Amino acid sequence: MDTTQSKNIVRSLYLSFFSTLAVILLIGALYLASQYSQKWIVHTNEVKAEIHSVSETILKAETKLRGYLISKDPDYRVDYKVEVAKLNERLKTLEEKIEDDPIQVKNLKKMRSLLNQRIMGMNDNLDNYILRTPEENRKKSGRAETLQLIEDIERMKNVMLIEENEILKDRKSTYDNIYILSLIALVIALLLMLYNVYAVKKRLIPLFSRLAENNDKLIELVHSRDDEIALKEAQMAMNEDLIHEMENKNKQLNQFAYIASHDLQEPLRTVDNFIDLFEEDYADKLDGEAATYFGFIKGATSRMKTLITGLLNYSRLGRSGTRSKVELSKLLEEIKIDLGSKIEETNTTITHDNLPVVTGYPVELRQLFSNLITNAIKFTPPERDPKIHISVSSTKLYCKFQVTDNGLGIKKEHLEKVFNMFTRLHSAKDYEGTGIGLAFCQKIVELHKGKISVSSTIGEGSTFTFTLKK
Repeated sequence: MDTTQSKNIVRSLYLSFFSTLAVILLIGALYLASQYSQKWIVHTNEVKAEIHSVSETILKAETKLRGYLISKDPDYRVDYKVEVAKLNERLKTLEEKIEDDPIQVKNLKKMRSLLNQRIMGMNDNLDNYILRTPEENRKKSGRAETLQLIEDIERMKNVMLIEENEILKDRKSTYDNIYILSLIALVIALLLMLYNVYAVKKRLIPLFSRLAENNDKLIELVHSRDDEIALKEAQMAMNEDLIHEMENKNKQLNQFAYIASHDLQEPLRTVDNFIDLFEEDYADKLDGEAATYFGFIKGATSRMKTLITGLLNYSRLGRSGTRSKVELSKLLEEIKIDLGSKIEETNTTITHDNLPVVTGYPVELRQLFSNLITNAIKFTPPERDPKIHISVSSTKLYCKFQVTDNGLGIKKEHLEKVFNMFTRLHSAKDYEGTGIGLAFCQKIVELHKGKISVSSTIGEGSTFTFTLKK
């Protein structure tokens, strides 16, 4: 690979990372905007509550005064004074909350004037009711004027509530728009990340192909110990720079996938939390159609979370520890124990040749065999008991394995793409999964310097063939 191609790969990595980062920053900005919008929604609800409290307080004061005038109980007089004091406090609180709204300030001024008139009338009744004759009380009470005043106060309360409801409607609309924009930005970020990973990986495929071709040519030269030594020397000379360059680019790709998928977890959790908050706060206001939409959104975020987790795990392959001797027979028995309930439930039969000891990553090798066995069980027709056989043959440098099943089989046109990331040949409704399992298998085999392929007959089953370096 020449310098220009190397620079192109590095440029693609940087472009991919910074474009994804830009969308993540946009999601963060939308999150802050939604927090600010939600704050004002709460504020509007508080204003409405204060308006209702003012109305309830003047009503309580009237009730206490009426009780005093009927019973002459001094406790009612004290309670009346307390309610009038509360009314002044509530008016002051309401004035502070609406000071940024000129229309409501004007409305409150009118209401305060009407309330003052009402309180003056009630105070007059309180102080002079006993001193006046019944005839004077009837004349002084001005029932018609009092009723009109009470009606005016109620009207001003409704005017203020209508104004706040309009404000609340606008603020909720703003919040909903920000929420929808956040979802769109999140989806764009995920699609952009997946596209960038695919584009960068596509540039690295020629490196793997060239290295594999060189290894195949060198393996054919091995006939004796001297030939093997010569092979190693030739291999070092031919592949040292290529391997070093490939490892660097692969490391950069894995770091990019890890950073991108890890950073996307936070805004995804934010969206999920906002959905839960929205449902808790407005569940009683949502009709059936809106609840269905929220169900679709939650399902989509759950699937996105699963895809991101799969991508994160994919980027971590090869980091589980150091290479060591692995007894594959023992490893397979442990896998059968782990899958015991599934094997028993599906009446699965697993047979195998005498499996060798290989040098590799124990965790990744366990995942390789587990994925292939799980897929074979999953994609076997319900009316058929799964039968899986693992055979092995050996060359001087490699162990060749074949995992054969009696499942559904794979169409010929799909054989080359089953190892691509997020490739699904069946709907999620029929068979669960993320479409990343065989991509894991391919990367694990390549970590062990091997190759993997598949052959299949529709309705009869499939055979996955892969090699592991000894």
